[in-house]
Amino acid sequence: MLSLMNFHKVLIVFAILFCLGFGIYEISIFVNSGRNISLILGITFAILGSGMLYYLVHLDRFLGAKKK
Repeated sequence: MLSLMNFHKVLIVFAILFCLGFGIYEISIFVNSGRNISLILGITFAILGSGMLYYLVHLDRFLGAKKK
């Protein structure tokens, strides 16, 4: 059975994969079409994915969990 903390980590991992994948996808659309909105979306989602990665690495500190 997954604890609530582990379930939260799994959801964050999927969110990171989505954000980074969508960011790469949008940047590739920008390269092919030159649409500025694709570049903005790509950079935004890459930053969001990086922020969530930082959050995942430091999750115990953010949630105030005590080390054993």
